[in-house]
Amino acid sequence: MILTRFAIFIAVVGLVFALACQAGSSAIDSPAPNSAATKIIEATQAAATETTGATKAAPVRSTVAVPTTEPQPTNVGSAASSPVPRPEVADSPPPTITPEPSAVTESCTSSYSGSIISGPSEPARPHDNDSVFRSLTVHPTNPDIVALGTERNGFLWSYDGGETWTRYRKGLVPKDWGYSEVWDMDFAPSNPQLVMAATLGSPGPASGSEVAEGLYRSTDGGESWMLMNCGFSTSRSVSVRFDPLNPDVVVVGLEGGLPSYTGDNRYYEGGIFRTEDGGENWQKVVVAPDDGRNGYWLLRVVETSPAEIITFGMNYNDLSENLGFMRGTDMGSSWELFAPELRNKFIDNFDVSADGQSIYVSVRDEYSGWYSKDGGVTWSESQAVQVNGPIAVSPSDANLVVFSSFSHLSRSTDGFKTSQSVLSTPNTIREIVFSRSHPNMVYAEADGYILYRSDDAGLTWRQLINGRDDVLTVQP
Repeated sequence: MILTRFAIFIAVVGLVFALACQAGSSAIDSPAPNSAATKIIEATQAAATETTGATKAAPVRSTVAVPTTEPQPTNVGSAASSPVPRPEVADSPPPTITPEPSAVTESCTSSYSGSIISGPSEPARPHDNDSVFRSLTVHPTNPDIVALGTERNGFLWSYDGGETWTRYRKGLVPKDWGYSEVWDMDFAPSNPQLVMAATLGSPGPASGSEVAEGLYRSTDGGESWMLMNCGFSTSRSVSVRFDPLNPDVVVVGLEGGLPSYTGDNRYYEGGIFRTEDGGENWQKVVVAPDDGRNGYWLLRVVETSPAEIITFGMNYNDLSENLGFMRGTDMGSSWELFAPELRNKFIDNFDVSADGQSIYVSVRDEYSGWYSKDGGVTWSESQAVQVNGPIAVSPSDANLVVFSSFSHLSRSTDGFKTSQSVLSTPNTIREIVFSRSHPNMVYAEADGYILYRSDDAGLTWRQLINGRDDVLTVQP
């Protein structure tokens, strides 16, 4: 009996001790194998293993927020001394999921790889004139290679002095109405396989999937093109020129303005932009505080060493904001203003002699020519010449000038003192270009892509092509 009572006493004491141990288990560092805390920690370890790229554990609901799992708040108590990472508490913010760069970064370069647009067989819009603008361009060493930029139809290229023509459009980004207007082009004098073209539409963004305008570059002599807008403030590029000796250095003029389409009220600033890596990246060269409100329609290079470049900054909506004539030293690295007496005029055409001393100017609708013989220090107005359009100075004779007034072409051999009429055309003349390597050869272009050539320095002329009828409708 005594032994039986003793055994019962021992059993009771053991039971009490066991209950006491279970009640105090929350103070022990390592939780029991099947407790809730152990399950949470195991889930945490599985999630941590999955996010670090180790062998994935079986899917479990975890309190750890990972990009693919919605966080589940759970109060797990204190585990400060636990050897495994502590799960995040309920009020911790979920991690931010960053989209792939391609989804948020708009490209500033583009080379269209889709089908080439054929035609159109007539001007794409009622107000189009089949204008070449200022894009008539002659190869720097071969006068038989001549290129035309078009209003909606890409490029026309001739390798035999304008007798036969080839169309180039590869890489140009199309719109529903055709390709962008080509306003200016230039061959790199030191490597003519490099060509750049300034194209435009309404002022607007320079990057994005919908952008088709801006600065295009060709590395194969014009056969294919790539849009190169990185660094631009707008896609409205109006002029371009290469450094005569370094093909990686290029200057571009952009025109500022408000978009012509609805839904965007932002003013897109223009400016002078410069590259030293062949157009991969462009940097703005600050000329004046309000230079973004001007457009720079023409760039003229003076081949000094280092080269200079001359342009005219103009806001055609408000001529009082014009910067006027500007000269960039070291191929546009720094700029100075000059000719203040002409600053507030509507100057849309001018040209400069090879030595930079003779500058000839057309002021829109004034029908008289301005000229300087000392690099723009002093100016004279000539009432004897009727100029209201493009001007071209012979590369070999600073006094030989060919110029236009709408559909009439004239020639001066005494530096704008007198002139004679040499050609009348049905349409407005948009551009005149001397061959740099053979100055007796001169090209002129009128609306409709009608191209003329002179082989005697502008004295007599003959028509080469009607680009619309002879090229675009034949090579759709």
